[in-house]
Amino acid sequence: MDLKSLADVELRDATFPLSRSAPSNFLPALRTPVILRELVALGVLDPGLSKVIVQNGRVVGCCLVEVGAQGAYISGLGTDALSQQRGGSRALIEAVIAAGKQAQLGRLSVEVSEADAGPQGLWQAVGFVPLRTRLRMALLGTPNRALLPDPDDRACMAATRISAVPCGDALGFLQHHGPSQLGAAVSPAVLGKLEKRLSAAAMLVGSAIEAVVIVDKERKLLVALAGDPAYLPQLAVYAAARLSAAYVDSLADDDPAVEALESAGFSRIAVRTELSLSLPNASA
Repeated sequence: MDLKSLADVELRDATFPLSRSAPSNFLPALRTPVILRELVALGVLDPGLSKVIVQNGRVVGCCLVEVGAQGAYISGLGTDALSQQRGGSRALIEAVIAAGKQAQLGRLSVEVSEADAGPQGLWQAVGFVPLRTRLRMALLGTPNRALLPDPDDRACMAATRISAVPCGDALGFLQHHGPSQLGAAVSPAVLGKLEKRLSAAAMLVGSAIEAVVIVDKERKLLVALAGDPAYLPQLAVYAAARLSAAYVDSLADDDPAVEALESAGFSRIAVRTELSLSLPNASA
């Protein structure tokens, strides 16, 4: 097995092993060459830290590393069956850890399914420790539009209304009023780099923002829902009905947004464990 950086191969070649590991019920996990290229251009996906396995001129394994505010997180890991049998996944992870130490990242994190003990054991074998439980959710039916404000109630609409807002305003609100345990992939620092592809709405009381929702419309992914819990169900329905949101990822299981999303019509489709590894500097 020949280990290389993602920067050394064509991005389209790296998508094949990743597609094998992407869950069929969670569309945003699918990584296309276009998405990878955009994430590299935006400075989210690091092609030097990300690693691939090349066998007989073909990419048979890939581990994607995206850089956040506090270290980096592994957003995808996939190998073909033969490479998996030969320890390809562990080799990729160890290569990423070594690169992370050289880059003085400080910390690596990853989320894996709680339903499959194999991957958790692999990560823990190389030093990762469980931190918390996170959820994936999906809209499996239609959103509960009854939760939306009544447009005929003029007095209510004048005082409280949902409105599109600049993504920068929503990210600023999230920075100060978002949950303390945001997933690495949806931290304000990462979302700021993705701002061009995001849409945002807010619950306004008078002219004040009381809650926000942010959606990656292309991937149909709700990436943030935060603020006054009383307004979160309405914003979740708005995101589904007006912004095409159908999926949510990396929610802490005690986040108030979980209950709001369930009220809006979303369902839990996966329980995941967030694991973390502290990295000493390579020179230490």
